[in-house]
Amino acid sequence: MSKGKVSEKCSFTSTYKKFYKRLYYLALAIIKCPHLAHDITQETFIKAYYKKDTIVDMDKVGAWLSTVATRTAIDFCRKQKRICQVFQQELIEGMGCHTIVECEMELSCLKEDLCRQVMKLADKQREVLLLKVNGGLKETEIANVLHMKPTTVKVNLYRARKQLRRALTA
Repeated sequence: MSKGKVSEKCSFTSTYKKFYKRLYYLALAIIKCPHLAHDITQETFIKAYYKKDTIVDMDKVGAWLSTVATRTAIDFCRKQKRICQVFQQELIEGMGCHTIVECEMELSCLKEDLCRQVMKLADKQREVLLLKVNGGLKETEIANVLHMKPTTVKVNLYRARKQLRRALTA
């Protein structure tokens, strides 16, 4: 490894150490989930690494990273909101409601039932399901976050969905 590459690597490492907590808490304030805030922070540093050549003033790196972290977190929220809206629209269309008020009431009742049933799940099943649905994580990402095997995550997801399906159709 050349001397330039070593100093470049050290520089990025020191930047990472210096700004990690700041970016994490910034993401946490927006996302409200510690696991997802870590993911957003990592994503921010990945973006920064690929764009490090565009940095002109090293004194403004902290502000630039904060902006990247904020926008990454907001983009994540928007993505989750879109997914939720699509799910709600499909749900409403499947219910065959006659008026908007009927649909809203039925959807509200369904959400309450779903929340109650999710809270009845075993802790691991609930945690895996929420990371998958709310967090948008893949099974391998969930396995890394929870320090589990990917097959264990898949089994917990299957069991949680099966239990919810059984409870909501009964």
